[in-house]
Amino acid sequence: MANWKFTDQYGSTYPSLQYSILSLLVFSEHSLNGNNFTGTLAVDATGTALSTIGTMLGMGSIPLSGTVDATGASLTVTLRSTNDQDFTQAIANCIPLIGGSITKNAWLDINTVSSQTDPEGDSPPTDVFSLGVTIAIGSASVDINTQVPMNGGFFYLSGEFTGVGISLNDLNFLMGPLAEGNAWFPSTELGPYSAGQTSFGLLSMSLLCYVTLAPSFSISINSVNVEVGISKLPLMGNALYLDPLGVWVTVTNPTSDAAVTWGLLGSVKLCNYANPGPVGLSDPDFTFDFTMTFPSSTDNTFGIAAYLENPAGKSVNVMLQDLMGQGTNVGIGDNITVNSFEFDTSADVSTGTINEFSTSIVMSGGFGLFEKIPLSVEQLSISVAYSAS
Repeated sequence: MANWKFTDQYGSTYPSLQYSILSLLVFSEHSLNGNNFTGTLAVDATGTALSTIGTMLGMGSIPLSGTVDATGASLTVTLRSTNDQDFTQAIANCIPLIGGSITKNAWLDINTVSSQTDPEGDSPPTDVFSLGVTIAIGSASVDINTQVPMNGGFFYLSGEFTGVGISLNDLNFLMGPLAEGNAWFPSTELGPYSAGQTSFGLLSMSLLCYVTLAPSFSISINSVNVEVGISKLPLMGNALYLDPLGVWVTVTNPTSDAAVTWGLLGSVKLCNYANPGPVGLSDPDFTFDFTMTFPSSTDNTFGIAAYLENPAGKSVNVMLQDLMGQGTNVGIGDNITVNSFEFDTSADVSTGTINEFSTSIVMSGGFGLFEKIPLSVEQLSISVAYSAS
């Protein structure tokens, strides 16, 4: 059947399907054998939903295969493009920086779950219509993805990773003129935390791309963002560690007038006094998450934000013993607990003044200050905020 849509066959049974991407996609041919589906997307017949990706690929049709499960209360459709070689070559030819031999694979994904429930109720369809690209970084390969662009303008290719070891040189293909001498990375500013480091963990990467449709089609890279990590950095003996210390770097206009901004984020972990050292980092007593931004050529602001959570309700005395050794006693009751602590501040480095500051602390466990007041104070919260404006 020419010009077939999923809604033609399944729309009446699964009414929320009309709000999914499958209601827009037109297939020039399809076959369903049990749960196994094959079909060919017709780019021109579909129209806007495929016109941009069709132009990127230079393709009038996209073959797909996957599964269709319509046996229960939900319709589940999982499809992927099958012309990997042509698809990969087309993506490698049209996206700057990650083209050529760097692009190892590319594909189109459709994942939709549509319910029999009234579409005006609480069960809208779950929809993923994405473009995936595998790129080589050093000896590793990583996948980055984006929602399929359907018009001109911006789209993000991004991914988060674990266990991907790299050197800084491995990322230089993204950094344009800042690649020379790894000028994009703040090695000097990090001092001893990066001195001698030859291996880093790639935590995330994103490319902000821009599609121009007229007068001629093109894709440009507006910015590149990478986050690399260093793990298990000791701050205080075997008790306190930075794990990880993440360095985020954003390079704008990487293919021309490149400029860089950077900052830090990560976690400070306090190990239990009975389980100190790196082995204790998998189950620390306390974790203090933070982010820091540093001044750049376009922004004179230094900022830091941090947050401590204590979901296990461990006492201040445990914290002191973790820091100073088992048996430490400074006279604080065993039931005094810091439930949470957070602060956020920014300063203008050109004047040396703080622009904004806020902090709050939540404690529990009994407070001597209120002993003579006929109130039961189970939790105490203190907040302070300041703004120069």
